[in-house]
Parts: sequence; structure tokens; C-alpha cells
Amino acid sequence: MLSRLAESMFWIGRYLERAEDVARLLRVHLEATADETGGRGADSAALLASIGAPPETGHPDAWRMLGHDAASPVSIVSALTNCRAAARRAREVLSLETWEEINRAWRAVAQGQLRSTYQQLALRTVLDHCYAVTGIVDSTMSHDEGWDFHCLGRMIERIDVTSRMVSVAPVDDGEVQIITLRACGADHAFLISRGGDRSRGAAVDFLLRDRLCPRSVVHCLAEAEDCLARLDTGRRTGFQSDAQRLLGRARAEFEYRSDQALLEGLGEQMSRLSQTCHRATDALSAHYFQGADVAYWHEG
Repeated sequence: MLSRLAESMFWIGRYLERAEDVARLLRVHLEATADETGGRGADSAALLASIGAPPETGHPDAWRMLGHDAASPVSIVSALTNCRAAARRAREVLSLETWEEINRAWRAVAQGQLRSTYQQLALRTVLDHCYAVTGIVDSTMSHDEGWDFHCLGRMIERIDVTSRMVSVAPVDDGEVQIITLRACGADHAFLISRGGDRSRGAAVDFLLRDRLCPRSVVHCLAEAEDCLARLDTGRRTGFQSDAQRLLGRARAEFEYRSDQALLEGLGEQMSRLSQTCHRATDALSAHYFQGADVAYWHEG
């Protein structure tokens, strides 16, 4: 596959996932700050800080920086604008339905609609468009190399975001644990599988190691490995890409770590995982994309 097309499909997946995750996080923040009891607003602000918002960011600034500010590299508008730009470069491999839905998602925010629409409704619209694009890609495109690069981008972005949110998760407040789970899109799956256990250990274990939840780190690492294995065909030993070594090692470390060790130095563990995502992206860029520029969360 041409490096230009591979790079574009990868970044379509990353920017689409970024827009979805920021929209979900902002929804949780808006709901938490509407009811400041129990310090929930402060904890949701910590989640915002984990993806680039300054710690002192108030509600209006958070809505601007992460929502409608086109100059902010971590905003929804920037993510969807970049997603559309990548889609334009990959028009020859995208299905018509995928291109149309990405274009509709961009048009829904590009002309300042996020500023002029009720915030929760605007975020719901963004999420609906992101879900639609994901579903259309899965159901209308051949699951070939282009699809693998798209899926790979989504998984790496999701791992990076989840690691950042887990790193600032509160210590011993069951209700606030649910805020973190909701921001990651995993609250329903957690409550179904873990029942009444809302301890920090249960929430962290679920977000990092649950094999069946599509938002968990181990699940996403396994999916990313599968994509890379399909891209690296014909080899009987070793790995062609350093990204496979990095992601495979990270998955093994989390899967086989003891429950107690999982909670020790959690912030440092998550920082290393985020750096692994960056290094894996660099490796993919060097191997498949001919050293193209990359865009990380720490830009903001």
C-alpha cells in the first residue's frame, strides 16, 4: 500500500478517536461541574488536565480549548478538521459513505456550531457522527491493509487517552471512579461485569486488563498487534516493525503483572505506556509512512 494512503488511514483513525474521546470527556466534565458535591468537578478537571488543558482551566476555558477553538491542537474542531484533511488524501481507498460521513462530521463543527449550540447537544452530535463513521468504515470497506491502518490508529490513540485518564484517577471514591470509567466509555461494561465493586483496584484492573472490554488497554494492545501481524505477512520468525515489539511487550507486562503490582507506581506506569504509544507511532512512521510528521497529545 502506498505510504501516503497508509499514513492517511492511520491518522483518520487517530483523529476520529481523538474527537470522540474529547467529546465524551467534555460531557462528563459538564455533568460533574453542574453538581460540585463530593469534589466531582475537581476530579473531572484533573481528567481534562491529563489531555492538555491547564490545571486551572475553568469551565468556559475548557469548552473553548477542548471544544470549538480551531487553534487548539487538542480541540474537537482541530481533530475533525485534521481527520477530514487525511480523508481527502485517501479518497481513492475510502468508501463514498465513509467520506460523506466524515465530511458531515466536519461540517457540523467547522462553522462555529459548537459555540452556538447547547453544549450537551453539540457533544451528542459529535459523538453520533464519530460512531457513524466507525460503523460505516467497518461495514462498507474491505478489511484489507487500509482498514488495518485505520484500526491501528484508533487503538493506539485509545490506549494513549486511557493511560492518561487512569494516571489521574482518584484513590478511594467509588462514585468518582465511575467518572473516570464514563470518560473512557467503559462505565456500562464495568458495572455489568464487576457489579457493586467500585473500588480503585477494580476500576484500574478493568480499564487496563479486561480482555473483553473494547476500551481496555490490553484489548486495544491485542487488536493493534493483530493489525500489525496482518500487515507483516510472510515472516516465520521475528518482527518486521519495532512497533510490534513495543506493543507486544506492553501487553505482556500488563497481562502478567500481579494485582498488587498493577497499582504500585500507577502514574509512572501510565506515563511509560503513553510514551510507548509515541514510540510505536514513530516506528510506524519510519517503517510505513516514510518518516512523516506525527501529532501527539503533548502538543497542547
